[in-house]
Amino acid sequence: MTTLLTNIASLVTMNANGAARKSGAQMQDIGAISDGALLIRDGTVHWIGTAAEAHTRMENLDFLADEIIDCSGKTVLPGFVDSHTHMVFAGNRSDEFARRLRGTTYQEIAAEGGGILKTMRAVRESSVEQLAATGLHLVTSAMRYGTTAVEIKSGYGLDLESELNQLRAIRILRDELPLHISATFLGAHDIPPEYKNNREAYITLLCDTMIPAVAEEGLAEFCDVFTDTGYYTIEETERILLRAEQAGMKLKIHADELSDVSAAALSARLSCSSADHLLNINSEGIAAMSKAGVVGTLLPGTAYFLGLPYAPARRMIEEGMAIALATDCNPGSCFTENMQLMLSLACTQMKMTMEEALCAATLNGAAAIATSDSMGSLEPGKEASFLIAGTTSYTDMIYHFGVNHISEVWIKGHRSVVNY
Repeated sequence: MTTLLTNIASLVTMNANGAARKSGAQMQDIGAISDGALLIRDGTVHWIGTAAEAHTRMENLDFLADEIIDCSGKTVLPGFVDSHTHMVFAGNRSDEFARRLRGTTYQEIAAEGGGILKTMRAVRESSVEQLAATGLHLVTSAMRYGTTAVEIKSGYGLDLESELNQLRAIRILRDELPLHISATFLGAHDIPPEYKNNREAYITLLCDTMIPAVAEEGLAEFCDVFTDTGYYTIEETERILLRAEQAGMKLKIHADELSDVSAAALSARLSCSSADHLLNINSEGIAAMSKAGVVGTLLPGTAYFLGLPYAPARRMIEEGMAIALATDCNPGSCFTENMQLMLSLACTQMKMTMEEALCAATLNGAAAIATSDSMGSLEPGKEASFLIAGTTSYTDMIYHFGVNHISEVWIKGHRSVVNY
């Protein structure tokens, strides 16, 4: 099957030219083409150019199309890669949000047994099928907003069987849905209450039992640790991640979200795929991540939802880091699956340009989950996963915020979502 999209008012290719990511000033180059054309063959991008070039090639029989789609007045861009989410969980924490609005802090609620531990209790009482049902609702909603690839973490079970159940639920979603789903083991999300007075025993359980069990079933590509004040120390994180690496997993870190504990520098030392949050990253961490090529995944929705200062995106970009954007969709600190909202927050609150934000939400998001060789940009040979937006320019998508601009979502050359 060959499909030609032509007369595209604004075509964003994100032209990586073989690079795994864009960093620093490179993030401004999004490969925009006016009056563009895109030829898809057998689920992959076959050719990109202008509508005039496509017309000439059709006349000369250089290529034929089984289907021609007129995209006059529309924008086409790579699908969003949401590289940090917690979309498989159970329970509801809207009551905690109401308390925070009355002045109680996130840390105070967690100290009372709320926060992650509240969700943990709900997850432990849920079946794999119930967990998958929650995830299915959120992931399909995310697709309607333009997400064509998503990472989903465990981390709300905090015991062997419940963590495995979360990951098994993620596997169900991978089997049922057309988009790419990366799975991450986050057993080191918090210390469960039964190990409150013996955290060493829980870390031993993570390293000696849980990680091997996850690896044996092939349930996760990544391992992540929440490294911050009140959670896991630098030393504990390194121990857990090195064990996960031995088991064949790639590495991620929840880094320096609530305070500066130098987790960003650790991510560079361990050659992590990404370090995420980074609200309190220090200068040494920025320099180390930039040099090591670790993607900094920023989650502006979390800062917005918790009322925290935003990550220093401008300084990171100016010092040569590769920045990604993700929703952090989760039940406690950022309950949204809308990547278009992340674009708006990145530009208005973190002072990123529109071009930088789009790069962060596509190519660099794919780099954060080690898939940018096949997705994140529209280039010959890569999968044809893209969005059609009802705007005449990509700038209108971010300028007109709070609405869903996506009319169609294509995944691997197939029309997967139609928002008419």
